[in-house]
Amino acid sequence: MSMTSNDPSRCPLCGKENQCAVTSGRPPEECWCMNLSVPQALLEEIPHELRRKACVCEHCVRKFLQSTQMNEGHQPYE
Repeated sequence: MSMTSNDPSRCPLCGKENQCAVTSGRPPEECWCMNLSVPQALLEEIPHELRRKACVCEHCVRKFLQSTQMNEGHQPYE
């Protein structure tokens, strides 16, 4: 599900609050993203019109990382 709003406090992928420290007026060093990198492949899933408008939320990053790890663990049959 993607959202159509340019609200900088909402994740452009799921529409929930992204918990961005900067958006909420806190120093960037306090943001969750300082301890968890956002994969480029996930950023590419953001609709073009919403890119660079708002941060992805931690939940979407962790969900993406989990699904990536699960897919790496399963080898296709030959």
